[in-house]
Amino acid sequence: MSNDVRAEVVADLESRRSATAGAMAADRVVVDWVGPGTGPFVVRKRDFEFVVDEPTERGGTDTAPNPLAYFLAGAASCLANHYVSLALSEDISLRGLSVIAVGRFDRVLIGGAFRDISYDVRIETDEPAVRIQELAERADVMCFASNTLANAGVILTTRIFVNGVTVATMRRDGRA
Repeated sequence: MSNDVRAEVVADLESRRSATAGAMAADRVVVDWVGPGTGPFVVRKRDFEFVVDEPTERGGTDTAPNPLAYFLAGAASCLANHYVSLALSEDISLRGLSVIAVGRFDRVLIGGAFRDISYDVRIETDEPAVRIQELAERADVMCFASNTLANAGVILTTRIFVNGVTVATMRRDGRA
């Protein structure tokens, strides 16, 4: 990793660390329906596009992942980003990181919602397991997606594996 990338990551973390409580920011995407059924949709963010669809049994054309897959991917990649950002800023060496996210939800027409999400965070490193566990605790509370989900009452369980060995399980029981 270049020193320029590390410097940018550290500067971003410092700017958020020094932000006043209640300082607001915004994010924006544009979603356009393509059809002919309940999907697909084209989503745009800056100069990027991706497709969202539903399987045929839900009226889509099954040409892309469904919205909840992107929801889970967004939450998992937000969490992963915080692991990597903190590792870069603290000179913690990672050879690899992957996150498997599984969300359980009420599948009802009205009022359906995620009730719990579990993450398996798998890290390959030469660092001591305790250092990775401390990194995991900080990454979890810094993650916007995890905070949003926990504040909405979703139970979050994160299992941390270092070099294939389980080293910790963390749980946030909603309204955290």
